[in-house]
Amino acid sequence: MTGNGSLVEAFRRADVGGLPELDELDHRQQAFWVLRVGRERVGAETMTPTEISTVLRDAYGILVSRQRIEATLAAERGSVAKRRTGGRRAYQLMASGSEELDAASGGVFFIEPTRGFTGLRETQALLATLQGGLRVCDPYADARTLDMLAECGQADSIRLLTQNVKSPTGFQQTVKAFEQQRGVPLDVRKAPSGVLHDRYAIHDTGMLLFGTSLNGLGLKQSFVVALGEDIRATVLAAFEATWGSANPL
Repeated sequence: MTGNGSLVEAFRRADVGGLPELDELDHRQQAFWVLRVGRERVGAETMTPTEISTVLRDAYGILVSRQRIEATLAAERGSVAKRRTGGRRAYQLMASGSEELDAASGGVFFIEPTRGFTGLRETQALLATLQGGLRVCDPYADARTLDMLAECGQADSIRLLTQNVKSPTGFQQTVKAFEQQRGVPLDVRKAPSGVLHDRYAIHDTGMLLFGTSLNGLGLKQSFVVALGEDIRATVLAAFEATWGSANPL
């Protein structure tokens, strides 16, 4: 590419089929999206924050400043690689960033045991995007549940509402270790018997519905469904009501 004008034109012509809708992503994932299209379909292996910002604005009508993109990508660990090109800092999308986009490409995906590892990775990539104070409802919890929650690296806090805890003493010790290592408050409460059934995670802008408990994902056939703000509000009220009557672990 010889200039931003030709780069923008190349993006306008690029086939972006199979990728998530750009306007449904947050600004961080929008930068990932541009980097992926650039690498896979335009021939731009690396891109600078200025180029990403220009492409978003001029090719897709989305305004994200160069400074914001620079600050966002500079803070990433593992999802992008930092390069120097022509004396300027540029970025290259790595496998984990690409996997995150794949997880965001649809509202539903199906986990088949014959490809359970791939399904598990897709779910982990999706959990890694959840932001804010998470409310997680899962009737069955054990140490593997905490392994999955450890993927929620952007969460400010996590509240886990459960009903059946395997090896409660060991689980409590693992919760303390989780908080110390991750630096994220993790509060666990047990609801009365017979109250909980569905498994879900409520985040800042929506919620995920799991077809099985977190500790069983990848072992059985299961769906993971992304739901919107409308159902989130209803389920959030139910979660808070049950949380208020549940007992601390």
